[in-house]
Amino acid sequence: MEEKVTIRLIRNATLRIRYAGKEILLDPMLAEKGTLQSALGVYKTPRVHLTMPMNEITNGVDMVLLTHNHIDHYDPTVKQHLPQDILFLTQPQDKGNIMQDGFTNVESIETDKTIGVLTIHRIQGHHGFGQIGEMMGPVSGYVLTAHGFPTIYIMSDCKWEECIRQAIEQFFPDYIIVNSGGAIFPEFSRTEGSIIPDEQEVMTMLDELPTHIKLIAVHMEATDHGQTTRAILRNEAIHHGIDMNRLIIPEDGETIVL
Repeated sequence: MEEKVTIRLIRNATLRIRYAGKEILLDPMLAEKGTLQSALGVYKTPRVHLTMPMNEITNGVDMVLLTHNHIDHYDPTVKQHLPQDILFLTQPQDKGNIMQDGFTNVESIETDKTIGVLTIHRIQGHHGFGQIGEMMGPVSGYVLTAHGFPTIYIMSDCKWEECIRQAIEQFFPDYIIVNSGGAIFPEFSRTEGSIIPDEQEVMTMLDELPTHIKLIAVHMEATDHGQTTRAILRNEAIHHGIDMNRLIIPEDGETIVL
């Protein structure tokens, strides 16, 4: 009997994923509530406490997978909680910064990397468009594949656009983890929109995607520039007539068994 794939939402975009015999820690933001800089100067990040002890997050982790080096995905406390020699996988642009923090086993993924039966494929996207997109810098998503396991696309802070559609057509995932917090910077977002998907963008995705694909919505309610809450997203989906079996909205600490 194949082992189950599990995805536990730690907080924000931080996930612990058990997949193909590996324990993966995604985008660790481990700092205590209110100890990091605010994006908008309103509420300090993170806005919520962790809902579990640190050992439940870090014990037994085989690797860290980082989509991009922003403070709400990788904060200065991470190096205090993880061994320096843990396998740390990044997009190429972030490898040097992670090594400067003292991690010694850092590898960048150019296109894909295979570890045992697991293959991680990197997908480049855009963390917003126009001037704010350029300011946000490079961002990557990752597709997890292994024979006999569901294919999972970690979309990260990428916006919904043609290159993302093409990746989905190529890998045909069963699940997409979408960062659906609708984060904005008002002076830019008035004209250029949010820097990650909001509730309307998630509805567009659900309308356009094959109906077998389920979305797992995360990256909500932990930062002050995120405008989309779980309640807003759920309300939008209900009024849009979405089959709620296709949209999974976990709470912090919740484990989803695929």
